[in-house]
Amino acid sequence: MHECALVQVLFDRIGDAVRAQRAVAVRRVRVRIGDRAGVEPALFQTAYEVYRVHTVCEAAPLEIEHAVDDDGLLLKELELEVP
Repeated sequence: MHECALVQVLFDRIGDAVRAQRAVAVRRVRVRIGDRAGVEPALFQTAYEVYRVHTVCEAAPLEIEHAVDDDGLLLKELELEVP
C-alpha cells in the first residue's frame, strides 16, 4: 500500500511547515488527489488517520478534493495554530 509512504511524505511536509511557522498544532489538512494519480483516496484517508495519532495533526481532519483528468497529489492547504 503505497498510500502509507505518501502519507509519510505528507507528514514530512507538514512538519516542515509547523517548524517554519512555529505552530503548536494543525487544525486542518486539505489535499487534492487526481483521478489518474494512482492513489486510492480511501486508503490515503485511512493511512492519515493512523499516522496522525499523537502528532500535531491529531485534531486535524483530512479533506480530500478530487480532481478530474489530473495525475497529481497536492498538499493544497494547512490550517495551523500559531501562538
